[in-house]
Amino acid sequence: MKRTAAKRTDRLEPALRALADMTRLKILLMLEGRERTVNEIVSFFGLAQPTITRHLQTLTSAGLLSRRKEGARVFYGTHALKMGAVCMDLADCFPCCCVAVVAPRPKTKSRAKAKKPAKKSVKKRATKSRIKKATTTQTRRSR
Repeated sequence: MKRTAAKRTDRLEPALRALADMTRLKILLMLEGRERTVNEIVSFFGLAQPTITRHLQTLTSAGLLSRRKEGARVFYGTHALKMGAVCMDLADCFPCCCVAVVAPRPKTKSRAKAKKPAKKSVKKRATKSRIKKATTTQTRRSR
């Protein structure tokens, strides 16, 4: 038990150190949607290019970012599997956060037939009666 906990914390340490800086967290959020070049990241943050490069190196060495070179341009994006592993390892450290992950059940014909849409006219009548009751209650209070 202690050995697995030590392994988990050894894996978490570089990632948590990389995530300890607010600028690096913002870079991760920016790269979540798609890959971006260093110049795009620099123009967004307004920081010096060497500063952004240093942040990107820290995130890449922690395994949170992937790096792809295309000619003279370098693209950075999030490493989804590593990010998921970090989140799971962190949750495993705290027993209160442990949740069973259950895959969604596939829909079957019997389940699809069981779910029938409610009648709209009944809903409309119920809503109209609630509005009418609320209006009459407000009128009585104002008197």
